Order: sequence, then C-alpha cells, then structure tokens
Amino acid sequence: MAILSSIPVLNCLSIKETSDFYQQILQFVVVNKREMSGELRWVHLMHGSTTLMLQSIKQQHPAPPGAQFSNIILYFNVNNINDMHHYVKAKHNNVSDIKHTDYKMLEFTLGDPEGNIITLGQKA
Repeated sequence: MAILSSIPVLNCLSIKETSDFYQQILQFVVVNKREMSGELRWVHLMHGSTTLMLQSIKQQHPAPPGAQFSNIILYFNVNNINDMHHYVKAKHNNVSDIKHTDYKMLEFTLGDPEGNIITLGQKA
C-alpha cells in the first residue's frame, strides 16, 4: 500500500478571482470546472505535472474575535528562479525579492487572493 500522489484543494471565498490569479500569475491552465446555477463552484488547475484544485465556500457567520482563517503555504519548485521572479513581478505588485536560504534554495514569495502564501524555489 502506498500514497501515489496528492492534490492540494484550496477553499476559496472568491473562486473566480483566485482561479484568475493562478492562471494569469503562475500560468496554470484549467483542466476541468464545475458550475452550479451559473456559479463557479470547483476548478481543477494544472501547470505541467503540478495539480491544484479550488473549491468555492461561503462563510456562514463572521469569525469569532481572535479567530484566524487557516491558510497554507504552497511551495512550487521552478527551473529558473530569475525568469519566474521577473515574470511574476511584472504581473503582481506584492512579490518579495529572491533570497538565498540556509538550506541552499533561492526563493521568493507572494500571496494569492485568499491569503495563502506561495513560495517559489530553485536549488541554489
């Protein structure tokens, strides 16, 4: 018995905006999508062999004071960090500089419309 792969599924309050972000900024393409009553509810995105799914959620009640929405960090390995940084920075205004980490990676970060952190990295 083995786990063969994983696909992150992001809960989205604004699925259209988030889907557009991944397509326009990170060059993902839509593989499949599901709409209900004319409203986008689920999107399957891919970039090469990297897969990501988005699902629409509706917040029923305001979060209690002090509660935080649980966000994740998505880490994508890239083959040319400088070209990717230049491309993403031209399309998105809140991108960190490339940094050299102590674990021998070159990385930069940005956030998606849902507040998830995206790190792109390449072995140094």
